[in-house]
Amino acid sequence: MRDKFPADGDHNLDSLPTLAMSAGTLGSLQLPGVLTRLRVDLMSYLRHVQWLRRAGGPSLKTLEPELGVLQARLDRLLRRLQLLTSRLTLPQATPDQPSVPLGPPTSAWGSIRAAHAILGGLHLTLDWAVRGLLLLKTRL
Repeated sequence: MRDKFPADGDHNLDSLPTLAMSAGTLGSLQLPGVLTRLRVDLMSYLRHVQWLRRAGGPSLKTLEPELGVLQARLDRLLRRLQLLTSRLTLPQATPDQPSVPLGPPTSAWGSIRAAHAILGGLHLTLDWAVRGLLLLKTRL
């Protein structure tokens, strides 16, 4: 994404999940909470990637193959989380809020900014998840 559309600055979407964790809270993580939060956040990112593929317009056509792969990987990760949650007999995650339909980006630049925001937020979420799950793995 950054190779094809370099963009400096802070790009965000209000509809993306907020990462409310810090390094200080890693020590108090519990497996059910981590898996539930991760699943809810990944469902939101999946919905945003699907929206981006639909509404991104011609400005993001060159990213279509990568967005398709990302969507497939998010689907697979969500299925694996569902399986893990079932095996551990944990409660199933449901989205915190009903999904509000996202409107189309207002311009080609809006599509690119939205893509940066989605991919940047997903990267942070997955980074946090890896750290949390590795820490939990050492405790189990």
